[in-house]
Amino acid sequence: MSKTADDLVYEVASILGKAVAGEALGQPEYETIDGKIDGVLSRISKIVYIGDRDEIPEELFDNIALIVAAFAGPKFSNEKPDMSYVRMLEADLRYLVAIEPSYQPVKAVYY
Repeated sequence: MSKTADDLVYEVASILGKAVAGEALGQPEYETIDGKIDGVLSRISKIVYIGDRDEIPEELFDNIALIVAAFAGPKFSNEKPDMSYVRMLEADLRYLVAIEPSYQPVKAVYY
């Protein structure tokens, strides 16, 4: 199952405290957050490739939302993103997509 970019915008708005229950998100907030999604997806493309912004894997959704929030949040307060926090989130994303070791011996095939 996957989530859409619209779901991501509202999740990031919730993380940043910009979403109010029962009310629609304002246009400037929506555009600011939506404008950061493509940049974040291209930034993490070396870790995990997401070809369609409307098909974000559910198991990675929360982590990607936090990364987008790390870049969109400072836009509202005219600050710079905390890159150490972003690197920590990217390391967590690497952990999520890593292949789990099987701890089985590998059989060599000689040609």
